[in-house]
Formats: sequence, C-alpha cells, structure tokens
Amino acid sequence: MADVFIKGAVEEGNKITKYVLQGKKILPCIDCQACFKTGKCILEDDMDEVYELLRTTNILVLASPVYFYGISAQLKALLDRLHNPVRDTFPINSSVLLSVCADTAEAFIPSIAMYKAIGRYLGWEDKGIVTVSDVENKGDIAGRAELNLAYELGKKVGK
Repeated sequence: MADVFIKGAVEEGNKITKYVLQGKKILPCIDCQACFKTGKCILEDDMDEVYELLRTTNILVLASPVYFYGISAQLKALLDRLHNPVRDTFPINSSVLLSVCADTAEAFIPSIAMYKAIGRYLGWEDKGIVTVSDVENKGDIAGRAELNLAYELGKKVGK
C-alpha cells in the first residue's frame, strides 16, 4: 500500500524518500532525559539517519502493519524517539497513516488513536488514513479498493 501511495505522490511531482525500518537498529527511548540537556540522544543506532531525513521532510507518511492492536514495535520505537528537542528542527507539518491487519477494522482503533494524538501534540495536520483489514498474507491486498484510496491520497497530499 505504501508503494501505491508513493506512486500517486510521485506522479504529482513530489520527492519521496522511502525509509524501511526492517533491518534497522532503532532502540527504544529509555527516558534518560539527556536529549533535553544536550539536544542529542545518547543512544547510538540508526536513529541519527532518521533524524537527518526528517530535517528535510514536510509530510510524514507512517505505514505499518497491525500485529496485535497497535503499530509495529519498530515504528513505535521511532515515534517514541521523536519526544526529543531535535524534533523542533523538522519542517514536518502534516502526516498520513497507512495500515493493514489480518483482523477486522476494530484492530486499527488503538493505532489510529495514537497516530492522531501524536499528530495533535506535534502540530501535524492529518492528511488522511487508509486502513485495510483482512490482509493476512503477502499478496492478500491485491485488487482491494483501498489501494486506489491510497493512490489517490498520494496524488492529493503533496499538492
């Protein structure tokens, strides 16, 4: 679904950077508060790479499966690490949520609530949410109408 969104956004002339968390080392925040004293996180991992990308990002698209009534642990760790003064250097002003799950639509409720709460806290305008339930295996999403919604959202969001 993320690739379909990207296709729509690129067709409208937007520059997209796709960052895949799989295989990245993003440690969870340990609430040591060092970042509030020094302006830098003390954890040494791939998050520095993420921070650099976010410094040139105005729309953040969060794409995650729901494994057990929430976004992936990898994305949650990344979002927790945005509770850091460095976030004030990011030009992000809006966001999108794309998500799939094997369960019913009810499984998205916690993810959507968290996405909206973080967006409100950080001042991001919600540009849209596309969820697709009953997607258990790779390829199950093929032919689903929601893919067109993601594509159209990609076309619209960067305008």
